[in-house]
Amino acid sequence: MDDPHQAEAFMLAGRENGVVAPTYLFHSLQISRLISHGDQVLDLACGPANQLAQIARIHPDANFIGLDASPEMLKRANSNVSRFGLRNVQFRTGHIQDLGEFPDNSTDLVISTMSLHHLPDLKALGRTFREAARVLRPDGGLYLADFSRLKREATRRFFAEKDQDQQPDEFTKDYLNSLLAAFTSRELRDAMGVFGLGTRFNATAFVPFMVVIHKGVQYPILPSVRSECRAIYKRLNSRQKTDFRRLKSFFLLGGLSTPHF
Repeated sequence: MDDPHQAEAFMLAGRENGVVAPTYLFHSLQISRLISHGDQVLDLACGPANQLAQIARIHPDANFIGLDASPEMLKRANSNVSRFGLRNVQFRTGHIQDLGEFPDNSTDLVISTMSLHHLPDLKALGRTFREAARVLRPDGGLYLADFSRLKREATRRFFAEKDQDQQPDEFTKDYLNSLLAAFTSRELRDAMGVFGLGTRFNATAFVPFMVVIHKGVQYPILPSVRSECRAIYKRLNSRQKTDFRRLKSFFLLGGLSTPHF
C-alpha cells in the first residue's frame, strides 16, 4: 500500500473514531495476555501503527519494533508514535518474508494484525511463518490475526460495506479487496504447523471472517492495562461499542475468550 491516499484512508479508519477501532481494542486485549515486563515485541507489517501504538501505550515497560515494506505507511506510523509521545517503539523498513536482520531466538513475542492477506501467495505465507518461528525464542509468544477468505461475494460485500457511511470510499474498496485476497482457514491452519505444539487456531463463529493463530504463556492482565483498555472502550461511540461486543461474542463462540476489563 504505497499509494498515499490508500495509506491515509487506512490510517484514518484505525484512529480512535474510525471503524477499525473496536477491532484494535479486541486485539490489544488478546495480545496483552502475552506480554511481560521488558519483552521485545515484533509487529509484522505494522502499517500506520494504529494497533501498535495502542499496545505500546498500555505496555510502557515493553519494547516494540514495527516492520513494514511501505514508506508511506511508516511515515504515518512515525506520526502516530509521535502523537502519543511514545519512546518504546522503533520502526524498520523490510519485508516480513525476510527477517534476516533479526537473529534467531531474539524476540519474545511476534504479532501481526490484519496484514497477512497482503502476502502474494502461499509460498510467501510459508516463508513468513518460518521466519517468525525462527526469530521467536523457544517459549516465545505468537499472535497472528487476519481475515479469512469468504466463499460468497454477498458476504464479503456485507463486511466491506456495512460501515461505508462512516469510512472513506478508498477504505471500503481496500476492505473488499482484502477479503478477496485473504488466505482460507485451511491454508492458514496448514501453514501454522511450523510454530509447533501448543499453537492454537480460532475463528469467529458462524462466518469465519476473522481468524487468530496464537501460542505462548498467558500472563495476568495488569490493573493498569485493564484501566487503559476500559478508558479506550468508554471513548468509543455506541456503534463502535456494539461492534466490539459482537466481535467478542463471535470469537467466544469460536473458542477464544476476551480478558475482562
